[in-house]
Amino acid sequence: RTWGTHAPTDRPHRIDQFGQITDTMDGYDDANDMMDPHNGMPMGGMDGFDDDEIEYPDLDVDEEADVSTAKDGGVTKKVLAKGTGDERPERGDEVVVHYTGTLLDGTKFDSSVDRGDPFKFRLGLGQVIKGWDQGVASMKKGEKAILTCKPDYAYGERGSPPTIPADSTLKFEVELFSWKSDKDLYGDGGCVRAKVLKKSGAFGFPMDKHEVTVKYSACAPDTDVAGAGDEIVPATEVTFAIGADEAPFKGLEKAVTKMKEGETCLFRMKNVPGGYQYCEGLNAQAADVTVTLEVHQAVDSICNHEGSKKTTVDGEGYDHPNDGSKCVVSYTITPADGGAAIETKEDFEFELGLEILSEGLEEVVLKMKKSETAECVIPSDWNTYGQKVKAVVTLKDFEKEKESWSMDTAEKITTAEKVKNVGNDAYKGGKLGLAAKKYLKALQYIEYDQNFADEEKAQTKKIKLSLYLNGAAVAIKQKDWSKAVNDSTKALNSERGNEKALYRRAQASCELEEYDEAERDVKELLEKDENHKEAKALLAKVKRCKVVQAKKDAKVFGGMFSKLGGLYKDEPKVDVKAEGGELKEPIDIGGGFSMEEVKDDGEPNAALDNV
Repeated sequence: RTWGTHAPTDRPHRIDQFGQITDTMDGYDDANDMMDPHNGMPMGGMDGFDDDEIEYPDLDVDEEADVSTAKDGGVTKKVLAKGTGDERPERGDEVVVHYTGTLLDGTKFDSSVDRGDPFKFRLGLGQVIKGWDQGVASMKKGEKAILTCKPDYAYGERGSPPTIPADSTLKFEVELFSWKSDKDLYGDGGCVRAKVLKKSGAFGFPMDKHEVTVKYSACAPDTDVAGAGDEIVPATEVTFAIGADEAPFKGLEKAVTKMKEGETCLFRMKNVPGGYQYCEGLNAQAADVTVTLEVHQAVDSICNHEGSKKTTVDGEGYDHPNDGSKCVVSYTITPADGGAAIETKEDFEFELGLEILSEGLEEVVLKMKKSETAECVIPSDWNTYGQKVKAVVTLKDFEKEKESWSMDTAEKITTAEKVKNVGNDAYKGGKLGLAAKKYLKALQYIEYDQNFADEEKAQTKKIKLSLYLNGAAVAIKQKDWSKAVNDSTKALNSERGNEKALYRRAQASCELEEYDEAERDVKELLEKDENHKEAKALLAKVKRCKVVQAKKDAKVFGGMFSKLGGLYKDEPKVDVKAEGGELKEPIDIGGGFSMEEVKDDGEPNAALDNV
């Protein structure tokens, strides 16, 4: 994050090559790549020193010593008040300090104390001047000291005009309040990464459901005076899934989720009183644990996190199929708990998005690359086999459907019409969910048609109206009343007074108990056709419902005010269904895109009215 030209340039932040002040950098690699623009030297904390190799003297009050790693007098520390404990902050820790900065003549140029705002930074990553990175690393909690920084450890030949002249030696009175260790992985002291024994260039950390193979050993910690170093667990290899409670002890899973494949780390673990029991399963209260993450097998969640997909053979390239892709797959389906194959297909050709395969199996294929093989667990609700199954799937080949962004306007119109027809066929086949998906997909090609020619806009308007109406019809069948209202409203915005849209919105509004809105739409419909049978029947239903609602409201309020002279009488419970207040489900006719036609006896019947 760059502060910009208005930042206070006299504070001990890092200055970039443009004279801008940066107050954060993330990661060791970024820090190691940054160089001090003033003198070409690495910034503080980035000159290759290892915290573990530095021994700082314990100074008494008023004692002064060189605390620069190079021992060149670049930064000296004079103790004003001693700190507590034996620990010092380490590289990467977030430290909290107060400071006051002065020139050698005593001129004060900055003070967090005056602002009443303690300063935070990550130690050793070059976020501050070099003198700070090395000087603060020598301090203990609660310590107050004066750090004297030579120009090469401060702002160099350039200085920081107008407050800090060129080649200035600076004095900072610094008080170290606290720090948060980057190595304390969970902030409770129970799992501390003491040392990285072998680094890794791999990407990504294990997450829930991922499978890992680790080698670990455990011994008594150095703090165990009697048994320090005694073996608790010899070198052992184990494979388990993250989040499945399969790790041999609790802390192992916690440690592994902070590692990369190929990495080896030493962790200091202990049970936290009243907190997490990291050593549960080790028969010890504390242990030094060495862990190598040998294999990290990513596992994707599928089927709304109820299933899983694990790649066993990597595919080619980076591309995946999309909805509408023509695919060739081979797969074998077996019961999840073992047993003979339920179904096997070889070189099966199909189009994604038509529910030719089960929903779960199609989701798996969408996540695969060409020539990839995957092992999957698909829950019963997401397959057609009536039980939880395991599938081994190979995507032999696929041809992607052309993406909308690569189409010209004529192609978008043609494709929208084609996809809409697929949705109509799905509706006729009783696949309401598929129909809804196809209507939504068709809209995506043409909904935003500002750049279309005028004659093309006329075409898209007609198609969009049809899609909104069809979407409302499907929503009513699915009893998704809010979506029905929304789609009907869009249709009315496209064509004011559309009868089907008015009727469907009135139906849905009635089910949502929005009787005034429903009555308004039905009356508008009857103004156009006073003999409209479906509208008459729906208006009668709306009026009956309003009466029933009024009686229910009277009963509620009557109970509230019964002590005020019995203004209301309890009414007998009224059943809307018993009074004919609810119309039956529309009969599925053809495309299903019609209004109900009500007979004289009040029973609904459907008449063909294709869109």
